[in-house]
Amino acid sequence: MYLIAMNTRGIINYIHNNLYKEKYNLVLWFPVLQCVGVLLYFSLNFEPNFIIIFLLALIPVCIFYTRHTILCIAITAVFIGFAASKCKTVLVNTKMLDKERYVKNVVATVKDIDHKGLYKQFLLAVFNDCLDNIKISVRTGIDSNIEIGDQVILSAKLFPLKIASSEYAYDFAKIAYYQKISATGFATSKLRLYRKAKTKKIYEYIESFRQYIYENLHNNIKTPHAGIMAALLIGKKDGIDIKTINAIRDSGISHLFAISGLHLSFVAGLFFIIFRNFFAISETLTLKYNTKKISALLTILPTTFYLLMTGMQISAQRAYIMVILVLIAIILDRKYRALIAIGFAASVLLVIEPESIFKPGFQMSFSAVLALLSCHHVRLFDVRVIQYFVSILTSSIIASLATIPYTIYNFNYFSISGIMTNLIAIPIVTLMIIPSGLFYMLLIPLKVEKFITPMIEYFIDSILYLINTITNFCINVHTFSPASILIITFGLLWICLWEQKWRLWGISFMLTGILLGITYKTPDILVNVDNIAIKENDGLLYSLNGKNKNFVIRTWARQNGQDKIFNHKKYSGNNRLKYYIDSYIYHCNNNSVLLAYTKEDVLQYCNSSDLIIQLSDFSYQKCSTHVITYSDLEQYGTHLIWSGMKVKRMRSNRPWHLFSHS
Repeated sequence: MYLIAMNTRGIINYIHNNLYKEKYNLVLWFPVLQCVGVLLYFSLNFEPNFIIIFLLALIPVCIFYTRHTILCIAITAVFIGFAASKCKTVLVNTKMLDKERYVKNVVATVKDIDHKGLYKQFLLAVFNDCLDNIKISVRTGIDSNIEIGDQVILSAKLFPLKIASSEYAYDFAKIAYYQKISATGFATSKLRLYRKAKTKKIYEYIESFRQYIYENLHNNIKTPHAGIMAALLIGKKDGIDIKTINAIRDSGISHLFAISGLHLSFVAGLFFIIFRNFFAISETLTLKYNTKKISALLTILPTTFYLLMTGMQISAQRAYIMVILVLIAIILDRKYRALIAIGFAASVLLVIEPESIFKPGFQMSFSAVLALLSCHHVRLFDVRVIQYFVSILTSSIIASLATIPYTIYNFNYFSISGIMTNLIAIPIVTLMIIPSGLFYMLLIPLKVEKFITPMIEYFIDSILYLINTITNFCINVHTFSPASILIITFGLLWICLWEQKWRLWGISFMLTGILLGITYKTPDILVNVDNIAIKENDGLLYSLNGKNKNFVIRTWARQNGQDKIFNHKKYSGNNRLKYYIDSYIYHCNNNSVLLAYTKEDVLQYCNSSDLIIQLSDFSYQKCSTHVITYSDLEQYGTHLIWSGMKVKRMRSNRPWHLFSHS
């Protein structure tokens, strides 16, 4: 006992001494603890009320009076994350469509227009007490003079928002709830102009200008070059065809097409130089005023306008906050500390958009920038040209390693060839395409932008040639559990936010998280109303109803580390699945699951099964065995079953998962 006490005291002293040495870095953990509060809120299986919020608020107050300042601040940060999530949910209060519905002659205001190749997708604000905004695909004809801000009239078939089709899959319903999207659907009539907008709101003017830039690019630059340019400049990726998108993704350069620090810093730097040189023309202004500070102040305006033009992506917001802090540091004559800036950016975003923590853009943007900032001091060569290309290579490696866990978690793959592709693509994009694209935008008011389109097309041709020439090595990986991702993230933060040698502990945390991710066991059965797939002895999923190409099936395949799911009839190994009359019995680890299409099979095999899944709508006298009924599949969405008879369903009792009453 004495030795244990001595060891415990030694560990406590070690931690205390390191925390004292790192006291100026403790503030960097404030947004991390905010994340804990956000994740705590979203992990609940019920909607907390404000009484719980009030009780949580009392905890840091009580601790404050006990003079545990650091503990009080830490709990306050968790409380802020939790309370911000609750407040955002209440303030948004999106009206969710609960069942399929046909609407006739609905009047709505156009908020956004996306070009999807053969059709257009409109975001419409509906004048209706039951709906907020709806996303409508239109293939039935559109009046030619419709613009953002105009009122239109149409008839449409509306559908409830799709919840996650599998465990840890992207939950469109949750994200759409916070974007005030009530439903999706398609038009069944021509989209006709109802009333032209006499005046527009500020965001409508910005979206109109953004749309004008998009159409200008498509009118003057050939396809798919115009779509790539629109993605790089204003964040509209809908003009890029699926084949090109897949090639960009597989080559590992998709991060270049997200508006981020590369774009915002270039715009801010460009206008800062323009303003400084403009003031330098006047000797009086230069001598009488601090033109550097004035230039920094004026640069905030065009940088803000560019952010609004990009569609306010998460990576763009993060970069904008960091760039603005640089400009403020210049104005106030303060030293800029990049880690404080990224921490402040995260803290602000988690208050304004707590749901963004579930978006790949948030996870990958912050992890990549954190990793790069922690390694910024690495210099391998003194020759500037060599140093530039070596920095691209090392930055690509560091950013790729930092984002691989989140790529696997969200997309179930990672690219091995991305490092080589980035070495060539980054200089082309940063030094040629983006500068020429911004110059193109500046020439639009002068109506002479066509003069540089051949140069832009030539640069983009080089990128297209690159991604189509270099062999892309993509590895499919089964999904990682949230627990493993959280441990990996904690390890990354531990390495990046501390300065002392104990930061190396982060490597052990990351390795532990990776091991947990690799050993995570994916479900043995996945089933919803329309699809069913089971895992066989080879570890692969097979479809039982012949469906293997729809979105849900493809998601199940990716999360199991497969390219696609085959029909079970093609499986020739030792079967876990046995066919009986009209139904199936699935055997795994001494457990059996009855997949029943008829009530006769349920009555016959009820007592010999550990679980019954009802795959069609019929009534019967229930037995003692646990049953997933057909109505459960309709109401709760996809069900996942593991061999130990652990069952998880996708629909929760939260505002963004409104139960269907159909």
